[in-house]
Amino acid sequence: MSKTMLPREAELRNWAARGLEAKGEVLLDSMSRLKAVVTRAAFPATARIRCRKDEQYRYVVEVEAEMTVTLQCQRCLGDCEKELTTTSTLCVLWTEDAVNELPVDYDPLIAGDVSNLHAIIEDELLLALPAVPMHEMGSCGHVPTVFGDLSGDAVVEKENPFAALKGLLKNTASAVDKE
Repeated sequence: MSKTMLPREAELRNWAARGLEAKGEVLLDSMSRLKAVVTRAAFPATARIRCRKDEQYRYVVEVEAEMTVTLQCQRCLGDCEKELTTTSTLCVLWTEDAVNELPVDYDPLIAGDVSNLHAIIEDELLLALPAVPMHEMGSCGHVPTVFGDLSGDAVVEKENPFAALKGLLKNTASAVDKE
């Protein structure tokens, strides 16, 4: 593990114009929204941010992040360790008006002069979280619940509760016919 911390803030347009790159770690404590969702993380997130200009002179930020987190398994409610890995290509925009003009390959990043890099990494890791965290099927501590008899034995037929009514209807129908 590297001990270099990712800078908290950067002027992404300036970085893209100069073709700068940064690698480092982001602690779980500096990502409050992610910390509220996960149980714990053994190690900080490792991240890499590369800034450049594309052919159309757009400011592009390539983000790679990975982190191993512990979540609550929704099947057995035990701890479930998941590897979060994400790669994104963002285009830095001043306003939402230019979002419709972006190519499909780019995700918009609405930013002012200075951007919070830790928040960008946190956003990407939140998007990488599974919708329903669960262990793999064979390694989960959950014991499946089975309802009913699955042995395939003969099914015991129960007496119909309305059979007595059927008998009464026959008796009353025959009595009416006699009259």
